[in-house]
Amino acid sequence: MITRDEVLQALHRTGAAPGIAWAFDAACEQILEDFTRGAGYGALTAGVGRYEVLADRMDRVFSCGDYEVEPGMEFEGLDIVFDGLSDRVQASMPVISAGTVTRSNLNGSNGWSVGGFRFITHAFDLGEHAKIDWTSATKTVQAVSRQAPGVFTPVTLLDHMLPAQAREDLAAQDALPLITIPTLVLGHALNLTTSERELLLGHSRYNDDEGNPWYWTESLLDGNGGVSGSRPMPGVVPPQVDEPDVAVRLRTNAAENAQ
Repeated sequence: MITRDEVLQALHRTGAAPGIAWAFDAACEQILEDFTRGAGYGALTAGVGRYEVLADRMDRVFSCGDYEVEPGMEFEGLDIVFDGLSDRVQASMPVISAGTVTRSNLNGSNGWSVGGFRFITHAFDLGEHAKIDWTSATKTVQAVSRQAPGVFTPVTLLDHMLPAQAREDLAAQDALPLITIPTLVLGHALNLTTSERELLLGHSRYNDDEGNPWYWTESLLDGNGGVSGSRPMPGVVPPQVDEPDVAVRLRTNAAENAQ
């Protein structure tokens, strides 16, 4: 399994740390605006909304998914990247080379890969990250939490979650995912009333013994979310770039992709 020091080095070497922090900040701003207590929204609805909005903001800052472009083309399609974002969020968005962080979903869970490891997202209640019970989480999250420290060995959900006879019965179906790279958890929390929030990255620990749910965690909001570089505001001419030698997939609206 990848170590905490290796993770932190990779995050800061690639610039992914401020990108993740920006995506979370941008998602929180949107959720606080859209899902208010006064309008009748509760933590459950806001939590689901944050899951989706956070994934969208991650894709925007890392040029993934509907916002994908080739390296060197980060200033293309900024009208789409900035669509729906406040002026403050636009101005604070760091510039990160396309391809630095890539989509790496795991069995339907949103995930991204950088520096030799993947991270998936998981919401928790503010101040309760040390009380998470991974045994009650989804099977995918449970499998991630079963990765032990030390040398990484690819495992499947079958290896850990089913008795021997059940594994034999299902082995031929290849229905459960193989965890092929070290996978961490990006935990996030937001209080709709106070706007307090938490964002941490960590190696989760399967706590069927009711012990600590983490081998280690690192907050990404304690001075690690500084902006590296800046993006032009709408209406400002971006710097000129040379014509690429390869075909480029420019960002397009999801509605256009469906046509």
